[in-house]
Amino acid sequence: MTPTTPQGYTLFETDLELAASLLEDDLRQLNDAHMFITGGTGFFGIWLLECLLWARETRGLKLRMTVLSRSPEAFLEKRAPHLRERDGLSFLAGSLTTFEPPAETVTHILHLASETNVEQSSDWAQRHLHAAIDGTRRLLDMAAQHCTEAVLVTTSGAVYSPMDSVVDNLCVEGPAGVADYASERTVYGEAKRMMEVMTSVAARSHGYRALIARCFAFVGPYLALDSNYAIGNFMRDALMGRTVTVDGDGTPLRSYLYAADLVVWLMRILVRGRTGVPYNVGGNEIVSIGELARLTARIGGAADDVLIKGTPVPGAKPSAYLPSLVRTESELKLKVSVPLEEAIRRTMEWNRERIAHKV
Repeated sequence: MTPTTPQGYTLFETDLELAASLLEDDLRQLNDAHMFITGGTGFFGIWLLECLLWARETRGLKLRMTVLSRSPEAFLEKRAPHLRERDGLSFLAGSLTTFEPPAETVTHILHLASETNVEQSSDWAQRHLHAAIDGTRRLLDMAAQHCTEAVLVTTSGAVYSPMDSVVDNLCVEGPAGVADYASERTVYGEAKRMMEVMTSVAARSHGYRALIARCFAFVGPYLALDSNYAIGNFMRDALMGRTVTVDGDGTPLRSYLYAADLVVWLMRILVRGRTGVPYNVGGNEIVSIGELARLTARIGGAADDVLIKGTPVPGAKPSAYLPSLVRTESELKLKVSVPLEEAIRRTMEWNRERIAHKV
C-alpha cells in the first residue's frame, strides 16, 4: 500500500506522525517557543519544518519558527509552495553573516546551515570558514541579546578526523602544506569543531544551554540524488533503471539514519541534552558501500544489476565513518525506529511519487 501525503505537506503522513508521536513529551516543553532556524530550506530543515508544522496541527503545539534564507521567495515559489503563509512559520531574508535579527524574542536557535561544495569551487574553503565562524558568532551574539534558552548546532562526524597523530607517544606534525590544510575534509571538520567550541564558550558567559549534534549519514525524502551522497546516487540509478554503480572498491563502511528519526533525535537533544556535551546522530546498521549498492538495487527491482568499478586491496582495512551511539542511547533514550532497508524503500517510494507527478 502506497503511503499517503496529507494536504499541505510533501512528506508521508507515516513519517510525520512517527516523529510527532515519539516527541510527545519533548514537544510539550517547546510550547510557546519561538525558534530561529538556519539551514531551514535544506534536507534537515524541510524535514524539521514539516514535522513541527504537523505537530502544531495535530497536537495543538503553540510553536513559532522563523527561518533564515538568502532568498525566501525563490524557495517558496520553486521548491516549497506548500509552506507559504503557514501559521507559525515565517521567513527572514538574509545571509548567515549579515542578517538582521528579528525584533521578537527568540527562545531557541537551531543552527543547521552548512556550506556544501557540490560545485567543487576553488573558494569553497574560504566561504565555509567564513560562514562557520562569522555566522556562528552572529548567532551567538543574537542569543545573548535575546536571552535565548538554548542553541543547537549541528556539526559532523568529520570532527573525528584529526589532522595530526601520535605515534609511540610522540606528536607527528601531520599536514605537509597548504594543500592539506585547505583540503575539504580538513576545513569541514575543523570548522565544525570550532562551531562547537564557540557555542560552548559563549554559553558559559551568557547562560543559555549549548547543544551539540554531531551528524553522520542520512537517508530520506529530499536527499539529493545527484550529489556526492553514495546512497542517493544508488537510488538515482535504480529509479532510472540503470546499473547501480560504485565508483570505488565498495569496502568503506557506513551507517544511515532515516530522516524522520533525525528530526526526533535533534529535538530530543535540544530539549534534554546536557549543555556543552556532543551527541552523535546516525544509524546503527553497519553496511559496506558495496552491500549498500546491492541492497538498493534489490529494493529497486534489479538485484543483479550492480557494478563495482574498483578492486579491494588484499588485507587492507576498510575506511569507516560510523558513530558510537552509547551516549545518545543511554542518556537520551533514543533508538533507531526505521531500519535501513525500510528507510531506503520509503525514500525510493517518495521519489517515485514525485517523478510520477512531475513535482
